Amino acid sequence: MAETTRRAPRRKKREEAFARAQAEVERGRVNDVSAREVTLHASTAHDIKANAVALTQGGANAIDAKTVTINQGGVMEVSAETLNIKQGGVLRAETERVEVTQGGIGVAQAETVTLSAGGAGVILATNVNVDAGGAQYVLARESIQVSQGGAVLMVAPRIELQNGGAVFLLARQVHGNVRTMFDARGAVIFGIVAGVVMGLLARKRR
Repeated sequence: MAETTRRAPRRKKREEAFARAQAEVERGRVNDVSAREVTLHASTAHDIKANAVALTQGGANAIDAKTVTINQGGVMEVSAETLNIKQGGVLRAETERVEVTQGGIGVAQAETVTLSAGGAGVILATNVNVDAGGAQYVLARESIQVSQGGAVLMVAPRIELQNGGAVFLLARQVHGNVRTMFDARGAVIFGIVAGVVMGLLARKRR
């Protein structure tokens, strides 16, 4: 029996030799931090390397860790196995799991992405769950589940929507009460019509 081909899981981080066991920064500013556990409160840092990072009301340029928790803070780039964001934001993240609650993320590349009353720009994942949230573009290798949310573009083999919608929706299986402006066929027709209109406008300008 042939085995189903799956994407290789993100490489687990190997144990590193950190500069110290713990690093706590309270209302300060530091450059680079290397510690097994890093805690920042109302503080900023440049680059952080750790096993676990907890950031509250602060910010960082880049974080490389196994577990990252952000509460009312912001980070430019995160590389981790697990990322939890609550009332905060990350510009770009590459992780195994991402959970966003009342926060936002620019680009999320992960195995599982969960949005709860949050937003995202681009999501690239295996499975995506959205509850009262939304994104611009959502592409999943297996499934997308949405409850009271939506996106401009959704692409997945299986999509389930409850009180959700999308402008463009491409899927082999669609379940639930779905609101779309364009399905796969409509998207093609829209593209053709838009091309014709743009061509006519261009001729009139000459």
